[in-house]
Amino acid sequence: MATVFGHASIKLLDALGVTVSMPVYMNIDDTKTVAALAGQVSTIAQAIDDVSDSQITEVVVSFVGGMPGAGKSSPVSTAENERTGLLNFSQTASPYKFGLDIPAIAESKIVNGKINLSDSAITNLITILTTAGTAATYVSTAIKALVRLIDALLTFRKHRKAESRRSFEVAP
Repeated sequence: MATVFGHASIKLLDALGVTVSMPVYMNIDDTKTVAALAGQVSTIAQAIDDVSDSQITEVVVSFVGGMPGAGKSSPVSTAENERTGLLNFSQTASPYKFGLDIPAIAESKIVNGKINLSDSAITNLITILTTAGTAATYVSTAIKALVRLIDALLTFRKHRKAESRRSFEVAP
């Protein structure tokens, strides 16, 4: 058995309409099922509900840690999270598109100002997102399976708060 560090973020709503998030940290046994983890998190959430006057509106469980495998050790020097690649998918039983926005889309994936949909890494991502997996199927926020790619475009998402904290001064 190995353990994975994670946390449950319990969102509580008070009578004034203010929502706060209360983290509960845990080591998770990676041999247990999702149902077992959900049951244990439900137990702590109920115990918190019993001692708080606020209403629990949501519980989010996250696994904390780096990406397994051989990901980048640092960002590419030209990476900017504001430049994104938006992939729009059709969904089962829905007339609406669902967009997945990829921050700092790699420059190597852009050809003639457009996302290169024949790039093997792009086609691999699309296949993973639209194919049911053995442990999970990727869905939209409406919990509908992603069917096929409809379109892709380069977009920009402003992150002005983060940008304003950056310093461009050069140290002596």
